[in-house]
Amino acid sequence: MVHTLHQSLLALTKNLDGTENLVIAASQWGQVRFPPATPRFSVQHKEIITELAFLRAFLAWELFLEETFVLYLLGQTAPRGRPPYRFVFPPTRRGALHLILPEGRDYVTWSVASTVAARAERFFRDGRPFSAALQSQMTLLNDMRTIRNAIAHWQSRTQLKFKALVRTKTSTGTFPSNLTVGAFLGGTVPSSAPPESFFTNYVNRLRYIADRIVPS
Repeated sequence: MVHTLHQSLLALTKNLDGTENLVIAASQWGQVRFPPATPRFSVQHKEIITELAFLRAFLAWELFLEETFVLYLLGQTAPRGRPPYRFVFPPTRRGALHLILPEGRDYVTWSVASTVAARAERFFRDGRPFSAALQSQMTLLNDMRTIRNAIAHWQSRTQLKFKALVRTKTSTGTFPSNLTVGAFLGGTVPSSAPPESFFTNYVNRLRYIADRIVPS
């Protein structure tokens, strides 16, 4: 648990940096020549670690949304800018969490960007600072959720959505045979200059959105 908006932004940044470093390290491990009879770090291992790093980044993003939402509800102010106008004034963190908990549910979900934006509209005037920041990047955030679901759930529905996403993101418009989520994330974004992997692109875009939610 963090206590200020700035700490929440720093925690997200630290987690995203950590996931990027893990993916970089996995690529380097794959190039190491191991002695005979020593288990080799394979391409499959690299792709699995890339997928796990993406999951960790997505979880860090969800935690950031929850923490900042609660802190704004409690009246905190970002390092830059004015605090949003609140429609409710919970006295404690527990009270804030109780207010945003959907009726009949045991927890609040933060994985669907449109749901978070709508929630912000109910508690802050114009949904600030969440709605505009999320809505401007809705396609990106929906794509990230599709990727997250393809990693976490192996049902045919999630895999079909992932395949459809790959077809729209690759320059060929096709889905390569046996492409894993990790391999896709490690691939290069078409026309990116300098070349940038999908994983790095997604993480950098999260940093951008986070900075709009907590201007520093």
